[in-house]
Amino acid sequence: MKESSKGYLYALIATICGSLVYLFSKAALNEISLPQFGFWWFLSGIFWTSLMALHPRGGFSTTKFTRQDWKTLLYMGLIEIVATTSFYAAIEVSENPAIPSFLRNLEYLFISVLGFVLLKERFGKLQLVGAFLTLSGAFFISLKTTSADSIFTVAAGLMLLSTSFYAVRTIIAKKHIREIRPIVLAINRSIFLFLFALMFMIYEGYSFNIPKSAFFNIMAGAFVGPFLTSIFQYSALRFIQASRAAIVMSTTGLFVLVGALFLFGSLPTSIQIIGGLITMFGILLMMRKSSA
Repeated sequence: MKESSKGYLYALIATICGSLVYLFSKAALNEISLPQFGFWWFLSGIFWTSLMALHPRGGFSTTKFTRQDWKTLLYMGLIEIVATTSFYAAIEVSENPAIPSFLRNLEYLFISVLGFVLLKERFGKLQLVGAFLTLSGAFFISLKTTSADSIFTVAAGLMLLSTSFYAVRTIIAKKHIREIRPIVLAINRSIFLFLFALMFMIYEGYSFNIPKSAFFNIMAGAFVGPFLTSIFQYSALRFIQASRAAIVMSTTGLFVLVGALFLFGSLPTSIQIIGGLITMFGILLMMRKSSA
């Protein structure tokens, strides 16, 4: 298989697994608090990724790391704390997990902007139109139709924070993906977020006991989330450009939309569905030249 084909395949697998994260995490967060969720979710993530790291062909190695590589892991860990905490907080406060999944498309716009600034990439006319459509679609998704008190929902604000930090994470990962293997990045992410959640658990005095149903959703979700999604997303960056991976991953909202219908019996409002479709179309249009 060609390297580019591997990259697209890995990005597709990451997209499918990532869509399941929204559903399993929402089901768990309906029963437990965010700190409890984070503790068990990323502890489970450490468990799954460690099983792969222990395998002789798991790809885990830090023997040739330089001081800069360790600094990169530190920076990415701190960025992940902000991005992931706000991400799951958005899922917690959102009635429908499909809404945060649509707004996640903003990450790919930010990746393109950072690529322009840091990696010297350039935008054509189609890319500028796509960027406009992406922002317009995100605006429609963010409209709060249940109250006139505020134009934007809390979930939308949290996703704006999350996607901007995730975009920075992706650019850093792309720059260092040859020196730092995907399994190392995945374990580093889970460790930082687990320790952050543990700190809150102790400080706030939360119980470590959770319902069995929540634990089941966490174990299943952590397998497809901190483990499979992270591994395949970072692996895709080894073979294709970040913008090309973004084309595939921008379809996550469609998978979540279908899953939310079956699991929760809920759908976004009509204007939010339209906004989500506009956002994804804008992303595809913006990335058209990159994928040629």
